[in-house]
Amino acid sequence: MFVEDLGIVLRSQPLRERDRLVTLLTENHGRVTGVAKGAIHSRRFGGSLDLFTSVSVRWKESPTSELVRIEEACTRKDFATLRTQLENISAAGHFADLTCRLSQDHQPAREIFLLLAHYLVALDTHPVTQELVRSFEMKLLDRLGYSPELECCCGCAAAFDGVNSLEVAVSLQRGGFLCGDCTPSGAPVVSGHTLVWLQHARLTPIAQVHGLRFPLMAQEEGVQVLQDFLRYHCPGLQNYAFRSHALLEQFLAENAQRPASTQSTAAARSSAT
Repeated sequence: MFVEDLGIVLRSQPLRERDRLVTLLTENHGRVTGVAKGAIHSRRFGGSLDLFTSVSVRWKESPTSELVRIEEACTRKDFATLRTQLENISAAGHFADLTCRLSQDHQPAREIFLLLAHYLVALDTHPVTQELVRSFEMKLLDRLGYSPELECCCGCAAAFDGVNSLEVAVSLQRGGFLCGDCTPSGAPVVSGHTLVWLQHARLTPIAQVHGLRFPLMAQEEGVQVLQDFLRYHCPGLQNYAFRSHALLEQFLAENAQRPASTQSTAAARSSAT
């Protein structure tokens, strides 16, 4: 049976001398992995099976294998500007890797498909920032149903008062945070600024995320909280090494410590290119 859909290339690697093994996240059929026969040096596929490319794809399913046979792929958007910045390429790779690990074969995941598509557009039009990367992670947790509770204590349900909640304890088991009265001795804590940072990462529209800026301490704490929540709650990430994206994390850490004026200048230069 032949199937047609829209897809984003998550993984693409040579298979034997002329073929290519490709994993896509599709709009209506979830994660699909297949073989594109003769795709290497093929005019028929061109660059449509390159990483991060948005494509219209047609494949043939097999009654005996999870692998499909990719018959046609036509580029819809290649995100050419994204590919000119090493940091943006690293961020796109991080997004694609998380998406690939957290989606399932042939299980529809349209919200995640649209989330990834919108963030690739953001990377194609703006320099990568800490806020952009973390908002993707936060929104991905939200789409998967694992978003931490940020509004109130997971112990007594008392409402948090934003930055006036001086410190709250992280509770991975309960899926959120604990107020001072419910915090057990020795539990890891974060500041109220970090709670606000995470709330903005979840709620700010994607088109406005590039304008967010938060204190360095809130960024550092927020990064650790998000990585811990992803590992704890998401199947497939328990042993995930975020350090595999060391180049991206190094750039984000260095960029967070620059003065705002320096960041604005760097952003302007990136936009000009």
